[in-house]
Amino acid sequence: MIDFTQLTSNSVAPKIGMPPGLSAETKYIFSVTYTDPEAMQLKDFADAMDTVIAREGLSLGPYPPALGHEGLRSFIADDLEKNRGIKISSENIFLSSGASGVTQTLVAAFINPGDVILMDEYCYHGSLNTFIRNGANPVHIQMDDEGIIPDALENAIQQNIEQGVKPKFIHTISVYHNPTGITLSLDRRYQIIDISKRYGIPIIENESYADFRIDGPELPPSMMALADHEGVIYLSAFTKLLGCGLRVGFGVFPESARVPLENIFFGTGPSHLASMAIFEYLSKQKQEYVDGVAISLKMKRDAMIRALSEFFPPSCSWTEPNGGMMIWVELPKNANTWDVLDAAVERGVKYNPGSIFRADRSASNKLRLTYSQNTTTEIEEGIAILADVFENEGLFD
Repeated sequence: MIDFTQLTSNSVAPKIGMPPGLSAETKYIFSVTYTDPEAMQLKDFADAMDTVIAREGLSLGPYPPALGHEGLRSFIADDLEKNRGIKISSENIFLSSGASGVTQTLVAAFINPGDVILMDEYCYHGSLNTFIRNGANPVHIQMDDEGIIPDALENAIQQNIEQGVKPKFIHTISVYHNPTGITLSLDRRYQIIDISKRYGIPIIENESYADFRIDGPELPPSMMALADHEGVIYLSAFTKLLGCGLRVGFGVFPESARVPLENIFFGTGPSHLASMAIFEYLSKQKQEYVDGVAISLKMKRDAMIRALSEFFPPSCSWTEPNGGMMIWVELPKNANTWDVLDAAVERGVKYNPGSIFRADRSASNKLRLTYSQNTTTEIEEGIAILADVFENEGLFD
């Protein structure tokens, strides 16, 4: 028998430690930002698929354009101008395998081992782990309820430059931030853009949740729209909105970034069929669909906040986001949510320990709860069970 473990490539990145309980199957899934199943319009999407195959099916024969489906890219360009203030040509948009595919493409095009990436105090673990696996050095920047603190960002830049290292990128999830739910304020956006311009450090702006406003104030314009220099790369996706299994995201790049991205052929593109179907569906009814998603997520968010208020003690606190799919919870400072995850999984509940959102694996007394997958009744049941687990394990003390 051939032992393939002896043939493993030397270039394979080392594994990053994650709690094994996250891969378990449970009834109450508070650990993944899945597409809201109650909001999905499967019949309408199936009709869109039938229509576009009849009209464009022969385009599935050859390979798709390097940047991806032209109709979808044009739709994205129009949508970004209308909703995020970005005026960009469809030729400066590439489709990818989800938002994570865009991140992987940017890493392949721009990141070398040892590069410093300045990022939010807590960063979505998928993006964080992608940078770490490729040898980057994430530096977390303190946040408050308006997002990254500009003075902390500039101090980190100066400290690195004094040590002979110029950071490669500023990376932020600026809308309904994952995991905290915070939206970067307009004033902070201008300050961060100014810092980026003065130090010559570009921004990677992830707005994967921009379509998920539930209530509260209108979103500020994207940083790409506000910047007067070619210093921002923007990314988002349709996976959370329409179906994680579709795996279609997109990157938006300034012209000066074209050659490095062309050198790697704009990464791995998504299914052309999925792109065709998304274009046909959203070009006809995006706003109607987005409105329906907001109604469903509002009921689920409110159910989770009510359940937290009922079952968690005053020693705990949590965010009440105006959009997105997650709530950030803080327990008493000596709690360790990583160690207790297995006990929760045994009771049928999964959540994200706060430590997975930090390169140094701190923030052990925090956790992220997502509310998109389960029904409102299941959310209430699951939070009651989770509170019981935390009480029994001494996390509320």
